[in-house]
This record gives sequence, structure tokens and C-alpha cells, in this order.
Amino acid sequence: MAREAYVHGNTARKQAVRRQADIHPIREERRRANNSVHYAGSSVFMLIASFALMLGIVFYFISLQTSVTNKREQYSEMQSQYEALKRSNDLYEERILSKVDMEEIARVAREELGMHLAGEGQIIRYSGQLDDYVTQFTDIPTE
Repeated sequence: MAREAYVHGNTARKQAVRRQADIHPIREERRRANNSVHYAGSSVFMLIASFALMLGIVFYFISLQTSVTNKREQYSEMQSQYEALKRSNDLYEERILSKVDMEEIARVAREELGMHLAGEGQIIRYSGQLDDYVTQFTDIPTE
């Protein structure tokens, strides 16, 4: 059998057609193995790269989740500290207000400072348009 693929000369002729039977089975198997090795290598590389990317994303997500958990714990701790300080301040305020004797204040105002309660006609009421403050445009009469 002549396996001449190319014909020498100045005119182009058809190549000899190789029949399936002419291909040796071992060579065909090697050719397929060589082709699949290149394909498998790129597939393995892509698989490793995507696995590394996925692993990186998972670790990033876990670190974010840990950070959120830590922030929640810090918030709870600060909230409990705030409540404790608020209770403490309320107790101090109550203790201070319980020590204030309004009768003693009135006695000191009358006896030592010469103050007295306002009589009828001394109280002048002003009505403002807003509930939270009154604007004074003129002096209050001294009568």
C-alpha cells in the first residue's frame, strides 16, 4: 500500500484519502490520550481556580459573620452598661431630690430673704401663640 499523502509536481492533485482501516489502533489511542491530557489539564486548572475562589469567598463570609457577631455582643454589653448607668443616675437623682426639703426652702425664702407669696392682682398672665415660650415685647408693669 502506498501511503503517499502529497504528490510532487506543479499541479495540485487531491490528497490520498486515508481510510479508517489504515490508521493503526495504538497510534489512534495515543493521539486521543494526548488530546485529552491537554483538555484535562485546563479543566483541572479551572476546577482548582474556582475551588480557590469559592474557598476565599467562604472564608470572607465567615469573617464577616464573626465580625457581625462580635459587634452584636459589643452592642449588648454597651446597652447593659447604659442601663446600669441610667439606673445609677436615677437613684442619685432620687436621693438628691429626697434630701431637698421644700418647707425649708420656703422658710429660708420668707425669713432670711424677705420673700412672700404674691397676692391677688400681682400675677399678670400673658397668652402666647406657642405653647413652649412667650415673647415679651414690653416691660412688665410694677404696680
